[in-house]
Amino acid sequence: MVKRLKARYSRGVLKPLEPLELEEDTELTVMLPAGEAAFTPDGATTATAGAWASLVNCESFERDLYAKRVL
Repeated sequence: MVKRLKARYSRGVLKPLEPLELEEDTELTVMLPAGEAAFTPDGATTATAGAWASLVNCESFERDLYAKRVL
């Protein structure tokens, strides 16, 4: 199971900003996003920009979307 939480890094210690339901001395693997773009509010959007370009025809998607809204 993956849980997403906010934490603050201060003086070499990563401190969760919300309570964790973990037993004392539980070891965890922490994954940090790489690059500055990952730390901006739209970092996820920027990091994945263009990922669907070869999978989705945007013009036909937009056309279908507006056609369905008319109904």
